[in-house]
Amino acid sequence: MGGIHHIILCVKDLERSRAAYGRLMPELGFGKRDDYGGTTGWTAERSRLWIRAEDPKFAAELFSKDRVGLCEVAFEAESRAAVDRVAREVEGWGFRLLHAAAEYSYSPGYYAVFFSDPDGIKLEVAHVP
Repeated sequence: MGGIHHIILCVKDLERSRAAYGRLMPELGFGKRDDYGGTTGWTAERSRLWIRAEDPKFAAELFSKDRVGLCEVAFEAESRAAVDRVAREVEGWGFRLLHAAAEYSYSPGYYAVFFSDPDGIKLEVAHVP
């Protein structure tokens, strides 16, 4: 108990998101990729992140981290250098940088970068010593 088995994110453009997450997830240690037509997932040990196409009836709606539901997904980094690597590359992978890699006051030594995916879903990569 205590771990998260999987998270599924619905995306507007599956191919665009497959390309972006396809660059990000291996960098975060999610090296195994599985494709099942309308769903793609990456695995790191026992954790998985999946993306799938949204239901077309919601095509006009946009993601907001402040609505009921998901606010952000934060990934653990092995070091500050790993956070810095992600921070340097995310925009080239199709993500939007929200807050630069820096030490944040959440807890001593908390070092993170914040960015959003092609649909605006907020993501974070953090190293906490």
